Amino acid sequence: MSKNNNCSYNLDIYQQKAIVSEERNTLIVAAPGSGKTTVIINRIKYLIEDKGVIPDKIAVITFTKAAAENMKSRYRTMVNNERLPFFGTLHGLFYRILQGYFGKLNIIEEGAAYGIISRHLSDFLKEVSEEKVKEVLNDISMFKSRGMKFEAFTPHIDRGVFIQCVNLYENYKRENKLLDFDDLQIKCKELFINHPEVLEKYRKRFDHILVDEFQDCDSLQIEILQLLNKYNNIFAVGDEDQSIYGFRGAKPECMVDFDKYFYRGKKLYLSMNYRSPQNIIFMATALINNNKLRNYKELRAAKELIKEVKVIRGLNENNEAVLLCENIINCITKGQCAYKDNAILYRTNVESRVLIDTLMRNNLPFKLMDKSYNFYEHFVCKDIIAYLKLSIDVYDLKSFIRIANKPYRYISRLSIERLKREVCKENCFDFISNLKDIPIFQIKAVKEIERDLSKLKKMRLLNAIDNIIYHIGYIEYLKYYCTKVKIDFEEIKNILEELKAACSEFNSIEEFLNHVENLESEMTKNKFKKDEEGVILSTIHSVKGMEFKNVYVFNCNEDNIPHVSSIADNLEEERRLFYVAITRTIESLTICYSDNIKGKPKNVSRFIGECDINCI
Repeated sequence: MSKNNNCSYNLDIYQQKAIVSEERNTLIVAAPGSGKTTVIINRIKYLIEDKGVIPDKIAVITFTKAAAENMKSRYRTMVNNERLPFFGTLHGLFYRILQGYFGKLNIIEEGAAYGIISRHLSDFLKEVSEEKVKEVLNDISMFKSRGMKFEAFTPHIDRGVFIQCVNLYENYKRENKLLDFDDLQIKCKELFINHPEVLEKYRKRFDHILVDEFQDCDSLQIEILQLLNKYNNIFAVGDEDQSIYGFRGAKPECMVDFDKYFYRGKKLYLSMNYRSPQNIIFMATALINNNKLRNYKELRAAKELIKEVKVIRGLNENNEAVLLCENIINCITKGQCAYKDNAILYRTNVESRVLIDTLMRNNLPFKLMDKSYNFYEHFVCKDIIAYLKLSIDVYDLKSFIRIANKPYRYISRLSIERLKREVCKENCFDFISNLKDIPIFQIKAVKEIERDLSKLKKMRLLNAIDNIIYHIGYIEYLKYYCTKVKIDFEEIKNILEELKAACSEFNSIEEFLNHVENLESEMTKNKFKKDEEGVILSTIHSVKGMEFKNVYVFNCNEDNIPHVSSIADNLEEERRLFYVAITRTIESLTICYSDNIKGKPKNVSRFIGECDINCI
C-alpha cells in the first residue's frame, strides 16, 4: 500500500495483504472480530486512491440496508471524494438493473404480504402467530428461489394449505403489478440469460464488486454473480463458520469451494480476532474444528486477556434463570458493568419466557432484540388463560367465547352470536342456558363446564392447569386440532410443559393472571424502547455481527443446542450457531445449563465438551 493510505499503520499484516490483493477473484475468509468492515472500506480507498479506479465502477454489496448505510458513512469519513461507489444490497442492485430495462417497478409492502398469508391461515388455524406467518413467507421465498416443484418441496405447514398460500400470494402480486425480493433475483437472472446485450452491459458496468457476508448468499445470488463475473473482480468477504441461515438457503459451500464458483479464485485469511479474550478463541477453535464443511484456518487473539469462563448449573430452567440474574445483579452492584453490557442468548424464542419472568420479578430492565415475541400469546397459552379468567369472572365474555367449544360442546354459532350482540346482566353460562329453543344437551354442556370452572378457583394453580388439560378435556381438543391442521403435537406438548413451568412459580390463579397482565404491559413498552438501557435478550441468530461485554448462553443442553430437530441432518450448522454465540463476547462468557428441562433429565450440550469447558 502507498504511504498515502493514512489507515495502513492501523492494519495488521492479514488485513493489509487482503486490501492490496491483485488476484482475479478474491475470497477474504474473515474470522469473528477480525475487522472485515475495516478491510472492505480500506479496499475501496485503495482502489480509488492507489489504483485510480473511478468510484462509479465499484459496487459494494451488503445483506442489509443498515449495513450498506454504515459502510457508506464510514467511507465518507475516510475518503474526501464526492463521487460514491454503489452501496446497497443485492436486491437493491437487482432492482436498479431491472428498473433500467423495464422502467418503474413496484415492490409489495411487507404488511400486505403478511396480511395475505395471515388471513388465509386463519381459515385453517385457530390462532395465527407472527412467527407462523413469517415461517410460511420464508417457505415461499425458499420455494421460489430454488425453482422447485410443489411435490419436491417440504413446507412447515400442510402442503395443500401451502400451495393455496403461494397461489393467493402470487395472484395478488400479479393483479396489482407488484414484485417481491425473490422476483427481483429471478427476473434479473432471466433478463441476463434472455438478453445477452444487457448482461454484457452490466459486466462492463462494474470493474470491482465487493460482497460482504458472502457466506449468506443463496444459490440464485451466486449464479447471478457468476454471470456478471467476466471482466470484473469479485472481492468477497465472509466466514463459513458463521453461516447460520441454512433455513434461508445460505450456501457455506461457496466459501469452501470458492475457486470452483469463480474463475481463478484465491483465498486470503483474516486470522486476528480483536474482540474476545485469548482463551475464548482457543475454545472456539477447538469447537469449530469438529466441522468438516469449512476452510481450515488459524484463529489468533490480539488480546492477551484471559478470563475464566463461568458455568451456571441449574436444577431446572427456573433455577438456571434465577442464578443467571443473580450473577448480573452482583456484577452491576459491584459497578463492573451496566445493564446493556449483558446479553443473554438462547437457541429458540420460547426460552425467553423464563428469562423475562425472572428479570421482571427482580426488577431488572431488559430489551428484546425480537420485540414481537411473547410466549403467552401462543394460542395454547391464550386458551388456558381464558379458562383461568372465566373461573374467577363468569361475566368475561371474551374468555367464554374463546373456550366455549374447546373441546366441542355443541354450543352453536347462533348462540355465540346472540351472546356477542346482547348486553346482559347475567353471567355467560346463565345467558346461554336461558336462550329460547336451546336444546337440552347444550344446556347440560354449559352447566357442566360451569361446575368444572367453579372448582378451579379453589385449586392451586398447577392443579387447576392440569384439571383444564385432562379433566375438562382440553388435551383432546388439541389432539383433534393438530391432526386436522397437521401441526406437530410434540410441539404443542412442549408449549404446555413450558406453560406449566411458568405456573410453578405462582400459587394462585389471580397471582399468575396479574403477572401475565404486567408482562403484556412491559412487552408493549419494549416495542417502543430505543435508547433505554436494559439487559439484552436475543436468539443467537439475531446477534450475528454484534458484540457485548458479557455474554450468557442459556440452556446449553442436548436437544436444545444442538436442537433436537437438527441433530441428525444439520449438526454442523448447530455447531456454527454455538460458535457465533461464544464469539460475541468482548470480556466475559458464562455458560448456563440445567439438570432438568421441562421436568425431564437432560445432558449438558456436547458442544461444551468440544470447547473443553469444565462443567460443575
